[in-house]
Amino acid sequence: MSAYKKLNKQDAFITTYVAHKSWAITGSQFSSYNITYNRNVSGISQNSLQQLYYPTKVSGSVTSSAFDYYPQTTLYQSQSRELTTGAFLLSIPRNLYGTAIKPETFIFTLIQGLYEIFQPVQLGYIAEGYLQTFDSTGRRPPRDINPSPTVSNFIVDDGEGQLYISGSSPRSYVGDIIYPHGMAIITDTAIASYAADTLKFFSSKAVLGFKSSQPIFTHNYHCKARESEFNFTYNPSALSSSLKTVYDNIDEVYSTGSNVSTGELNSNITGSEFQPYITTVGLYNDANQLIAVGKVNRPVPKSANTEMTIIVKIDI
Repeated sequence: MSAYKKLNKQDAFITTYVAHKSWAITGSQFSSYNITYNRNVSGISQNSLQQLYYPTKVSGSVTSSAFDYYPQTTLYQSQSRELTTGAFLLSIPRNLYGTAIKPETFIFTLIQGLYEIFQPVQLGYIAEGYLQTFDSTGRRPPRDINPSPTVSNFIVDDGEGQLYISGSSPRSYVGDIIYPHGMAIITDTAIASYAADTLKFFSSKAVLGFKSSQPIFTHNYHCKARESEFNFTYNPSALSSSLKTVYDNIDEVYSTGSNVSTGELNSNITGSEFQPYITTVGLYNDANQLIAVGKVNRPVPKSANTEMTIIVKIDI
């Protein structure tokens, strides 16, 4: 059995917090996660990116009135961005990144060099910090290059919307990242080509890592009980019972085998020191329909001297 009390408006409110989930996805898994990439951004895609993230330069300044611009930060001048032909676009779907990619968590790992040639195609790899290319016959450039370069091939974000090569000093910036849209744009044409070749020929070696941001809405309910309230137990086992006598239609005894409650408390809980214990809190709507049940980890004795508040939180 239960006791009911209507909550006041100020006792029910909603708070939010942002949860972050880590992702690590290889290039061979991109299609299953609906992650898309475009090696040579042009046409409609280039126009869309130009309007959203790379406004037109006019005499060294930016015309921002005609564009929906997302600068990401006020630390850098917006005109420092420039969308080059042949840029590499990596698009992460919203169901993965939530409301935004968490700054300083993006990392795009490429293989340690595209030096394995299986057929005469145009490939490239990074050596000594520069992208080198093979010609159509599959030959290396005419200079001595380590066939197994060990440079760090991590593209990371700086927390302010820019991408750079990890370990480079000074930082070698190669593109931009739009956190609330899940867009990573490599504008350095050499690195863009390198990233595209990695995904094309060695997709299982490329790894995309980031943390998503997902707001969690917490419904808070403060259930207050005054010292004078709920001081009696409503547990059916606390009520005394007696044998029930059932009569038939001619007033003769039919049965005396079942126990029924008399409505009186058992003698062991009628003392002045006895206090009931709270074990469960149920939340009802205005139609008296049960919508949520909260259980305490252990029974809580109801205080007869001070007001108690039981806080129920529901994450949705």
